[in-house]
Amino acid sequence: MKNPYLSAVWRRPLLWCLVVVISSFGPMTQAADSPGHFYERVLRDDAGEHKYLVFIPTGYRSEKASPAMLFLHGAGERGTDNRLPLTVGIAPFIQARVQSFPFLVVIPQCEMADGRILESWNADHVNGKRALAILDDARKHYNFDEKRVVLTGWSMGGYGTWSLATAEPTRWSAVVPLSGGGDARRVEGLKDVPVWAFHGEKDTLIKSEDGRKIVEALSAAGGTATYTELPDAGHDINTEVYGNDAVIAWMLDPRRTPAKLGTATVKPVPAISVPFVPALEISQAVGVRLGNEVLDIMSYSIPRTISPSMLSGSLGDMFDSTVASGRQFSIRFGGISYSGQLERIVARGYGKDRILVQLGIRNVAITIAGTSVTGERHSAQAGPIAIRIGYAYPVWFNLELTPYVADRKIRLRLIGAGFQIPQDNWSVSQPAGVSVQGFGMTQEAVVSGLTNGLYGARGRIENAVLSIAPQIVQEIEKNLVLPNSATQATESGSTMTKLWPLPMYPPRFQAWPEQISADENGLSLVVGLTVASLNPFTPVKELKRATGTNISLQQVPTDKLMHVVVAPNILEPITAMFVESHQARLDLLDIPEPLFAKLADRATLQELIPDLAQFGDGLRVRSTVNVLKPLTVRNASSATGSEGAKSLEFELPKVQVLISIKSTMEQAEWQPCAAFDLDLSQQLKASLQKPSHDQRIVALDWLSAAKAQGTGKFADGYSAKDATLKSDRYVELFNEAWAAYFAGIKGSSAEIPDLPIGDSKMRLADVKFGSPAIDVTYTLARIKISNLSNESFTYQTKAPSSSWGEPLTLKPGAFHEFEIPYPLTYRRNLGPSTEVYTLPVGSHSEYRVPVTGGAPRLFAAKRP
Repeated sequence: MKNPYLSAVWRRPLLWCLVVVISSFGPMTQAADSPGHFYERVLRDDAGEHKYLVFIPTGYRSEKASPAMLFLHGAGERGTDNRLPLTVGIAPFIQARVQSFPFLVVIPQCEMADGRILESWNADHVNGKRALAILDDARKHYNFDEKRVVLTGWSMGGYGTWSLATAEPTRWSAVVPLSGGGDARRVEGLKDVPVWAFHGEKDTLIKSEDGRKIVEALSAAGGTATYTELPDAGHDINTEVYGNDAVIAWMLDPRRTPAKLGTATVKPVPAISVPFVPALEISQAVGVRLGNEVLDIMSYSIPRTISPSMLSGSLGDMFDSTVASGRQFSIRFGGISYSGQLERIVARGYGKDRILVQLGIRNVAITIAGTSVTGERHSAQAGPIAIRIGYAYPVWFNLELTPYVADRKIRLRLIGAGFQIPQDNWSVSQPAGVSVQGFGMTQEAVVSGLTNGLYGARGRIENAVLSIAPQIVQEIEKNLVLPNSATQATESGSTMTKLWPLPMYPPRFQAWPEQISADENGLSLVVGLTVASLNPFTPVKELKRATGTNISLQQVPTDKLMHVVVAPNILEPITAMFVESHQARLDLLDIPEPLFAKLADRATLQELIPDLAQFGDGLRVRSTVNVLKPLTVRNASSATGSEGAKSLEFELPKVQVLISIKSTMEQAEWQPCAAFDLDLSQQLKASLQKPSHDQRIVALDWLSAAKAQGTGKFADGYSAKDATLKSDRYVELFNEAWAAYFAGIKGSSAEIPDLPIGDSKMRLADVKFGSPAIDVTYTLARIKISNLSNESFTYQTKAPSSSWGEPLTLKPGAFHEFEIPYPLTYRRNLGPSTEVYTLPVGSHSEYRVPVTGGAPRLFAAKRP
């Protein structure tokens, strides 16, 4: 059920999952307001005390007027804690550039946690009036530049921005509403104030036409208004707008033409990182397959992630004995240190619960700091001896390992190790600083004996090197960490946000391994997820644990490719968090579908509940939706064939619409009258699109099979004179509204970026969409060269460390593809010159005539 209330209320916990550490925003105090921090102030009026926030810019001086801003937050930040507005909207982006943000920023908090969302900041509502009073209160304490006071807000605050701006236009130097709308009939008074409004084209919560219409009305009235619709954005566009320096610069000088926000100018500032408090654990949520093909690709980039210290350290002393000229000598090699360069790691599954890790090592230097030779009446001491291994080509250190999981970490059990020094790839230097004691003991003999002895002790040196195998295994384990979003804000433009199918923003999470296995084709892993707390300021009483998602090792493919297998029913325990916290509520009038407004209309409700007629024209009605049971997901039963395999049915098994009334204007509290318990369902289809060589787009489309069914009853405590309740008709009307809402929603889609692995990339190859598992497959991204000219051409290629290959000829209309995990160097002989390019993994190049004419050349391919 996508709507502004659920977007804003559910967005707060699931987009950020925050526990805000106040120190990260600077001190929250009224004393000694130093620049560069947020401070808490209090407005006192007849209704009591009302906290608000003020950001003081770093360059602020009380003797100099500063540009100011009033920011109105969204519905999810309502309350009286004066902390939630720091977590969403403009505040995180102020903190991200705290040294340069130029405005004094005043942030009031809407104290009304109930009621209509889109009217909460309106100029004729108590919270809208209080916001202006708070701005005036801040003006008493800080030196405002009265010619530069900007009004801005997002979602609920976007509606409030339009309302306050049209009610008191002379207050503002510029108005910047995000994801909002308003009354287009009242904009004429705003015609002298520059306005830059933003909306996401794919916003299904507040439709983009709501923002577009009011800007068009303002422009028609002679106003200076710019409307920017972000083509790939949804409801949350805070990152694209408040994180964009071009927008902030325009707010300072709004009489200039706003920048045209294209890919070159949209350079958002990332919001600050925030703490993470666990609230829910979902076992067996995700399966991951790393086939040997993927492991081979990773082998080219893994060495960059390994600490150099892995191949440096010290070894224990080595002892030997020998007989020379009939005398027995004991030899001690001490102070042994080693270092080496890791050139490559090759890891692959090669049997049941067995993986083979091979380290290609170059330039191993083993330094023996000192050597002592002792015998009866004879002795010798020698200085450093250098042993060099792998200077001509890499030598291989082989580890046979069994992977397992312990303490929610991937561990490796060492089964065996192997290391051999090739005869032609190592050397021993002569010892320096040799001294001898005893008749007949010469330096030449000691030098020769030690050098030849070390050459003859190759096996013992190999064993000494093998002794560091446990240390190497520990170092490899340190790098076996699963990705997570626990310390990163979920950005509105992210792939997860665009494809998230629910009216809440995707959660931040921590991933932890549960099961792991190996076979001859690769590795399989089952992962659990920890989801953050919904309320960042209420301690978690109990860590919830959800089971039943049941992605098992048996469900993870065992091929050589890469797979991510997700259980769609992980959405059930996530939505249960909202149900249990009573946050899944909204007013029917806040749903952007006119047929829902009809169900909240007094005349319609009097028809369905005839008893309401007794209250006459003074009756006021309200319809509130409350989700009482969590979402369930299953395969769509009505879908057939190939579509059936790619369609899911989402069901909210118990949604209650509560009808409340006020029989007179004087009545203070709403009285529950009737309740309708509904079962709502909707089908979703996924498809994978490949519009070009390097583009992969996943599209999600809501199907027409939306349906609602249920029953009605009078509320407890309500005494009806007429017991008639037309439940069937109410359900019928709700079903029409439910279906119309989804029919009007544009399908969401997102371009799935390649997964970078060093210089290589993995590309989305297939998506199998269904329950109990969604299987996403990745393969190596190929390098493609196409000939779009009318002539054949010949070229050569080489890998980074190889020589040029044999000439290749590409005919007109044909193409070549290279399935290699490293960049490809391309060379074409042009007679007096040579055309040389390095083609990245996954790229597509075209041999064609330049736009300006001339001989064909190689260019980066154009996307359709």
